[in-house]
Amino acid sequence: MSDDLLVEARGLVKRYPPRDRHGSPFVAVDGIDFELRRGEAFGFLGPNGAGKSSTMRMIACVSPPTGGTLRVLGMDPAIDGRRIRARLGVVPQDDALDRELSVRENLLIYGRYFGLPKAVIAERSTRLLEFAQLEERGAERVDSLSGGMRRRLTIARSLINEPEILLLDEPTTGLDPQARHVLWDRLFRLKQQG
Repeated sequence: MSDDLLVEARGLVKRYPPRDRHGSPFVAVDGIDFELRRGEAFGFLGPNGAGKSSTMRMIACVSPPTGGTLRVLGMDPAIDGRRIRARLGVVPQDDALDRELSVRENLLIYGRYFGLPKAVIAERSTRLLEFAQLEERGAERVDSLSGGMRRRLTIARSLINEPEILLLDEPTTGLDPQARHVLWDRLFRLKQQG
């Protein structure tokens, strides 16, 4: 695997067990092949139930493939899941922010999951809040933020560990057109930065 090849899938399959003993397994991902290289923006398009989120969960090492091969950052997710997850940033479909905490506290706690020192988290948080246009909201509780602000905070949080791969699962769902524009602008800046 070359240094610029970040994700490689060959014949990737994800089957879920039947819901009852008479059913058959549900095939969410049916033998797909793809590669993702450093600096690329890559998207999965399809209707609900097409396997987009299932594929993302396999890449994120939280759901094992049931067939084919998958390599992420040159490693096997089944063996090296923890090492891979430490190098990923993940923006799930639904915000998983702690709404009782402040904006900065959410970044601090998430950074601690990666074992980052508080001083490093503080420095990165300042940069990320500026990137997300939330620098004046750092002390506010998350539950006071608009949907667009929470989405931008979720993206900022996903960058706290300076990941090599950023996985975004439907990042603009539920946002108004102005919030979508701001979010896409932030993501475009990330792509420009590599």
